[in-house]
Amino acid sequence: MKIFRKITLFGALLVALVAIGCAHCGRTRPKTDVSDATYSIMGMGIATEEMMFNYVREYNKKIGPQKLVYIIRTYILESKNEGVSHDVAFIQMCHETNFLRFGGAVLPSQNNFCGLGTISYDICGACFFTIRDGIRAHIQHLKAYGSKLPLNSSCLDPRFDIVERGCAKDIHGLTGKWASDGNYGNALKLKLDSMLNPKKKGGVVLE
Repeated sequence: MKIFRKITLFGALLVALVAIGCAHCGRTRPKTDVSDATYSIMGMGIATEEMMFNYVREYNKKIGPQKLVYIIRTYILESKNEGVSHDVAFIQMCHETNFLRFGGAVLPSQNNFCGLGTISYDICGACFFTIRDGIRAHIQHLKAYGSKLPLNSSCLDPRFDIVERGCAKDIHGLTGKWASDGNYGNALKLKLDSMLNPKKKGGVVLE
């Protein structure tokens, strides 16, 4: 009788474990597949901190890890505050600053991460006191293009009021408006696709 009870209990336990295992196998893992929504200026980004960190470090190994993490997390927070996709904002920063290497008209000390106010090499554009201020101004300028909604924080973007509000719903709409480059939207798309679909190789896991 005792042996029978042991077998019965073991069988019940085995059934329970199998059921849990099947339920776990049936769950769908989060995906980062690129879709049309990914290219929208407004909305939720899907890139993780690790994706963003490893993408920049692939092209710029000289930037300090702590500084890069701070920039990444500030982009995510400021984008969320204004309803802007941090994917789009961050990838535009990578494009405009050459992966934070700068080298153009804008100097790193300006904390200008999107070429705001830069017209030529003779005009270096806007300057901001802190990294956060510069990122916030960038996010606000993107929101001016992507939405007609009011800002959720005090305006730091010196060119916010000169933008035709809501004139660019996605990155392709920035072509000829944010930059005169006829390939601007495609350049952002290629970078964004690359960041969201990284090659399988070693990277840094953030804590």
